[in-house]
Amino acid sequence: MASEQVNRIVEAEKKAAGFEHEARVKADEILANAQKQAQKEYQDALSAARKHVADLYEKHKSDGSDENSASDSAAEKAAEKLRDDAEPRREAAITATMNILMGRN
Repeated sequence: MASEQVNRIVEAEKKAAGFEHEARVKADEILANAQKQAQKEYQDALSAARKHVADLYEKHKSDGSDENSASDSAAEKAAEKLRDDAEPRREAAITATMNILMGRN
C-alpha cells in the first residue's frame, strides 16, 4: 500500500516536471517571438523615421535653395569686400608681426 502511494507520488512528480518543461518551452517560444516582433517593429519605425527625415531634408533643400543661393551670394560679396579692405594693410600687418616675433619694436 505504501509503495503504491509512493509510485503515485513519483508518477505525479514526473507529470508535474513534464508540464513544467512544456511551460518553459512554450514561454521561451513566446519570448522569442515577441523579441522578433519587437525587433521588426523597431526596424520598421526606424526606417520610417529615416525616410521622414530624408523627405524633410529634401523639402527644406528644395524650398530653401533660392534663399540659400541669395545668402551664399551675399556672403561671398561680404567676404570679397573684407579681402579688398584688408589688402592695403597686409604688408604693414606682416611687418608688424615679424617685428613682434623678432623682438623689435
